[in-house]
Amino acid sequence: MMSTPTTGQWLDAPDGRRWWFDSGALAFDFAYTGGFEGPPEWEHWHGPADVERWWRERFEAAVPVDGTAYRHARELRDAIARAVMTVARDLPLPDEAAAVIDRYAAMPDLPPQLGARVEPTSDRLLAVIGRDAVTSLGRPDRVRICAADDCALMYLDTSRAGSRTWCSMRRCGNRHKIRRLRERRAAANPEEN
Repeated sequence: MMSTPTTGQWLDAPDGRRWWFDSGALAFDFAYTGGFEGPPEWEHWHGPADVERWWRERFEAAVPVDGTAYRHARELRDAIARAVMTVARDLPLPDEAAAVIDRYAAMPDLPPQLGARVEPTSDRLLAVIGRDAVTSLGRPDRVRICAADDCALMYLDTSRAGSRTWCSMRRCGNRHKIRRLRERRAAANPEEN
């Protein structure tokens, strides 16, 4: 039985450390498989098998992906990434990206079911992602960029108060706290510097 996917995924920092990043939206996680601007090592999809693995990991669904389905997945992923990057910077949603997202969101997705089961297909899963993108990007005031000077990760702020500042408290939030603590200690003990 297919479960509802959760958000978040493990990312590898340049120093080799793995850390958990919860983007707040399934569609944003989807885009973080390589759709955002970045170095080649950020690309996680090199062929259909990589999309099949993502469907298995996120939806617990064994869905075959051929060349056409792979191109469709990359098209939607890249459109979501473009949309998130512009919305996070308080710019208008690009018409081309919106058109792609809307096209996939309008396709039949996987309905909730009690008995008979509609089998997942790549197109139906792309529709789920497209609808999540529409919902997430429909809250532009909650699409954010991490506040750390050396981080540009984007996320959907799903906190109740809408006050999330960091991509991750364990990563950028913690580094900020340590930096502030060192600054306070240095200011309190100037002779030690």
